[in-house]
Amino acid sequence: MAVIVAGERIEKLRKTSAEQALLRNIQALEFRLAEETGPEMKNELQRQILDLKQALSMIQGESYALLQERNEELRAKVIELERMLAVAMKGLSNVKEGQTSITEIEIAEKTTEAKMRLYELLLGKYADLINEFEKKTVGEIKSMIDKDNLTVQSLAQRFAGENYSFEINYIDAVSGCLEFISSGISHVKSEVELNFWLTPNEMLEKMVGDDEDIAVLLCSVLYSLGDERAEVVIAEMDNRTTHAFVITEHKGRFYILDATQKHDINDFSGDKAGVLSRYSSRGAKIKRFLYKFNRNNYEQFL
Repeated sequence: MAVIVAGERIEKLRKTSAEQALLRNIQALEFRLAEETGPEMKNELQRQILDLKQALSMIQGESYALLQERNEELRAKVIELERMLAVAMKGLSNVKEGQTSITEIEIAEKTTEAKMRLYELLLGKYADLINEFEKKTVGEIKSMIDKDNLTVQSLAQRFAGENYSFEINYIDAVSGCLEFISSGISHVKSEVELNFWLTPNEMLEKMVGDDEDIAVLLCSVLYSLGDERAEVVIAEMDNRTTHAFVITEHKGRFYILDATQKHDINDFSGDKAGVLSRYSSRGAKIKRFLYKFNRNNYEQFL
């Protein structure tokens, strides 16, 4: 594996060197073209410059395609790693309930830990590359709250039921959705600093996601249910971590909805100030909001 990675690195360096050589040649020819007075020589220099620029474009196109392919491969490994972690945690839970032998779990744990160390090493190597391709503009972040996504629509219809009314049935529908996501999708906080977003389809396929992915999914379902006020919040907690959840208001009542933990929809509801002071995630309280967004708005707090 190390030989393959090294080979790819050498290939990347070669392409970079080739690009630099082409750029130097293009600049030299353009300098000559600026000083040349003869029409025939001007035409010849222009032809050579055009040929070199086409060659440069081909090399850069190949480099970009290679980086895209590598990014997709690494992104798939992230999803698989998080799925494996969720399976391991479920296995530990089964041991406590006497459903699985200790020997089986020990073997599974050792295998999972070894794979996790390997994946963590690989992801750490290519974290900068993945982060570069996963950068999103404000518009792209807002567009992640997507009520037209078929997976989101399916969840909304599942909990809305027949004859759904936003005024009458909204809270019951949200309660069902909150229970489904918090119970079914495993919350995993990646140890590697990767800035990537999972789609609703990817999360439901692997039943795993981080707090931001889960909050985006929940907010999208709320949007599909008719709630245009629901927002994803990224907050700084008093233990120096960040955490994502959803806030909304319905009939004058403020709600915090955190699908990374099991809670009743009314646990964090009431007047806004009281809810914000009462809410906690794994024992950590909110220190301040960093930013919040939905389909129509994006607000960053300094």
